[in-house]
Amino acid sequence: MLTGGGSCKPVISTLSGDLGSGKCKVENGKLNNFQFSIFNFQLKQKVAFTLAAVLITLGIIGVVAAITMPTVIANINERVNSERQANIAQKITQAMEQMRAHGLLNTKYASTDAFVDELQKYLKIAKRCDSEHIADCWPTDKVTTADEEEFEVSKAKTRKNLIKNAEDNTKNVGLVLADGASIIMTYDIGARTIDVGDEVRASRTQLPVGGGKLKDFPYTTSVTGAIDFVMDVNGGKGPNSETINGKYHDIRSFNGAQFAKGMTCSFEVGNLCVKNLETTYSCINTCSDTTWDSRGTANADCSSNCWAGAKKACADIGMTLASRDELNTIFIAKAKGTVSGVLTDDWFWSSAEYDTRDAWYQYFGDGFKYYYRKYNLYGALCVGNN
Repeated sequence: MLTGGGSCKPVISTLSGDLGSGKCKVENGKLNNFQFSIFNFQLKQKVAFTLAAVLITLGIIGVVAAITMPTVIANINERVNSERQANIAQKITQAMEQMRAHGLLNTKYASTDAFVDELQKYLKIAKRCDSEHIADCWPTDKVTTADEEEFEVSKAKTRKNLIKNAEDNTKNVGLVLADGASIIMTYDIGARTIDVGDEVRASRTQLPVGGGKLKDFPYTTSVTGAIDFVMDVNGGKGPNSETINGKYHDIRSFNGAQFAKGMTCSFEVGNLCVKNLETTYSCINTCSDTTWDSRGTANADCSSNCWAGAKKACADIGMTLASRDELNTIFIAKAKGTVSGVLTDDWFWSSAEYDTRDAWYQYFGDGFKYYYRKYNLYGALCVGNN
């Protein structure tokens, strides 16, 4: 350190050690030029070292942030999405609780549209879309299903497109709620009714809130047993996907609803979903049962009516036997090569009968159309709008 008073041989003690000694003066309590130069040099060394350390530290923080931030954001999004799902479920439930209080759940509705007519009296709805314009109430044109397949929202028209193996094919309704949430709803016309005095059971559900954790949310009550719906909880921000292999995304399910083709197509021709049963169906007896052939009893071959059997087989999978026009449309697609390799050059029944004993068919080798006995085991092409 420096000692005061006149000439001296100071030992200059510094932050980094002893710089040695030499003659110097402390003049008027101030360092002389030599001493100041040494001090200034050492100060610069100290500052330079500190800036380097700061830069290194910032670099480390940046790397750590780049690694951890995506996970943090994903956890936050998962929690927010689950909270929105629970909120939407509770809003629908509260609306239906009010319907029950007014005696509006003690009757069965003929369709989803008829049910929503009453529901919207108790639920704030910004937009409503019928089945033909269902995509207008959804933020994206396509979604990724739980089966990891791409699905066009415009095709989610009927209950079969939300509930696999559904027995009825009632048309769905799209809704945009006042808070911006989008849902596509289907109503089960066969569900039991609920009267004002019936017992109502509340239920909770566990939803992911990030970091592999689950939270128990108040969710719904037994009054919602007749409805199913899918919901987009983040307004189309992505990834526009249903839950896949247990990993929740932004499209959530209520009461088990999921986007589904509804029909298993062998191939598609325009908007037609076509299922080729070939000749795997069974011929049926229409001598006493005229469900599938109104003139079956008058048919001398009614004990083995293959045409009627083809109609029944298509109905059993929620489809119909192709009409003459539909059959010809499919043949043209085959002739153009758009469904080549899928159809063979065989005879296929149409749904149109010619008379008591005969029905129309078409040969897919050259497109020839004619009618013949209903007892023939021709191919069956079932069709439906997917």
